[in-house]
Amino acid sequence: MIRRYEPGDHTAIAEIFTRAIHEVASEVYTPAQCAAWSDKRPNPEHWKTRCEQKRPYVYVSEGRVAGFLELDDDGHIDCMYVHPEEVRKGIASALVDLAIENCVAAGLLRVFVEASHCARPVFEKKGFRVVEERQVALNGELLTNFAMELPLDDSSNLG
Repeated sequence: MIRRYEPGDHTAIAEIFTRAIHEVASEVYTPAQCAAWSDKRPNPEHWKTRCEQKRPYVYVSEGRVAGFLELDDDGHIDCMYVHPEEVRKGIASALVDLAIENCVAAGLLRVFVEASHCARPVFEKKGFRVVEERQVALNGELLTNFAMELPLDDSSNLG
C-alpha cells in the first residue's frame, strides 16, 4: 500500500535512508562517499522536519514503512529509498509508477530525477533516459549521479 506521509513515519524513513546508503549504496560507492552522504546513525529529527515539508509517498508493507519517495510539484523526484531488507520486491517500481501517474494527472510534461548508480536501473526500466552524468560534491567527497528524465508528452512512455 502506498500512502502519504503521516506523523511518526519519519523515524522509519530516517532508518531507511541511513541503512540504504550504508548497506546498499555501499556496494557501489566508497565508505568515504557513503559517510559524506549520510551519518551512520539515523537522524529522525532532520527527517521529521523534511517530511513535514515534503510529505513523501510511503510504501507500507506488513504494517511497516518499507520505502519512500519525495515528489515535488514540478515533477522532480527528490529522493527515493527502500529498506535494505525489502529491495527487489517491486517497491521502488511501485513508487516510481505512482510518481509518473501523479505527474500525468497534473498535466506535467516530464518527470525528472538525479539518480544514484543503485537507483538508475529502476528508472531506466520505467523509460527514463540519462540526460547527463554528474559529479556532485558532498561534504568533501565527489559522488556520481545521473540526471534522468521521462517525457510525458508521449503516452508510449507510460507503464
